[in-house]
Amino acid sequence: MRPLALDAGQRALLGAARLDPDEAWRRALAGLLASEIERAALIRAARAHGIGPLLWRHVRDADPALGTAWVAELRDHAQETAARSLASAAELFAVLEDLRRAGVPALAIKGPVSAMLCYGDMGLRTYSDLDLLVDPADVAAATACLEARGYAPPFALAPAWRDRLLRSEYELLFRHRDGRRLVDLHWSLLRGGYSFTPGHDGIFGQRQTVRIGSHDVPTLGVEATLVYLLLHGAKHNWRSLGWLCDVAELVRRQRELDWDAVVAWSARPGARRLIDVGLALAHGLLDAPVPAQVLARGQNDDVVADVADRLARRLFAAPSGGVPSLPPTRLSYPYLRAMELARDRLRLIHDVFLRPTPLEWQAVPLPVELAPLHYLVRPARLLWKHRSLPWLAWRSRAASRS
Repeated sequence: MRPLALDAGQRALLGAARLDPDEAWRRALAGLLASEIERAALIRAARAHGIGPLLWRHVRDADPALGTAWVAELRDHAQETAARSLASAAELFAVLEDLRRAGVPALAIKGPVSAMLCYGDMGLRTYSDLDLLVDPADVAAATACLEARGYAPPFALAPAWRDRLLRSEYELLFRHRDGRRLVDLHWSLLRGGYSFTPGHDGIFGQRQTVRIGSHDVPTLGVEATLVYLLLHGAKHNWRSLGWLCDVAELVRRQRELDWDAVVAWSARPGARRLIDVGLALAHGLLDAPVPAQVLARGQNDDVVADVADRLARRLFAAPSGGVPSLPPTRLSYPYLRAMELARDRLRLIHDVFLRPTPLEWQAVPLPVELAPLHYLVRPARLLWKHRSLPWLAWRSRAASRS
């Protein structure tokens, strides 16, 4: 990765995205925080990237003579995050216990588990929902458990449509009737059909428990957790510095991580570049201690270097405003280019623009036997929803110049 030209505020943001910066970083960060940077913008950026609590921790340990108003705002945000995390953990324990009683084995992923694995402190990671992974055969029983606790999906589906959802999707979000609690139920870690979609073999067949308070919470093994965090960040174009911080701190904290197993899993056709891009970003921006022989795989690939450079610059680019981008953020140049296989790129284009979702099922109710007709509804709905597309705006500007 090429070095980034960052201003004082961006350097402060990057310095805050580390749990334990070295002494040089601490001195630089303290100096930046005490300088004439726009602190309100720094707070907004830190919260947008999910590292507000980390910034507060560094500010608290820096100069106690800093201005009180913005320090109080950071402190209040960190305390709110910690309180929400404790409440979420309590709900996670209760949901897992209900599932256990119903005979449904479930794994907790991301959320409180990632907070403990990556930081050892639930208050240092922000998240909006609880993520659970179950076997596809247990989705109906898990759904019943969640509904008994007051959760419901955003749309009602008849049994035949639920069966179709199980085959075509890989997750379903449930919202509690109190309007605050969310559970994302997964039966696969990523959508099926891609060369890099994790299965249940190799590292993804391993399990561990993470101690949260007085509870042992089942989750993926540490190698699978790392790979999943890297794939999740790639899918979302690494638009959050907090996701890179998760990866860097997991690598720093989990010293027993088996890099040979990670390399072996990601060496399969189609998976390597997506993994190498994330590792290059975590190492290049946050000094994640990735072994040199693992980094060398990506350093010898011009595509990995180009994609990592583009994504690093996007992280610190100011919003441009103006014309909206293409609707589905998953369909971006970096994500497509990091896919090694043409069939994965074609599948992504199909999934974004053509694959019907429950939104289309809801917009045009049909008998399940006529479900293929929703392939016509999907592009029509996207065109209507995003009718101010870039090329329309370009045509408007061109017409105004003529």
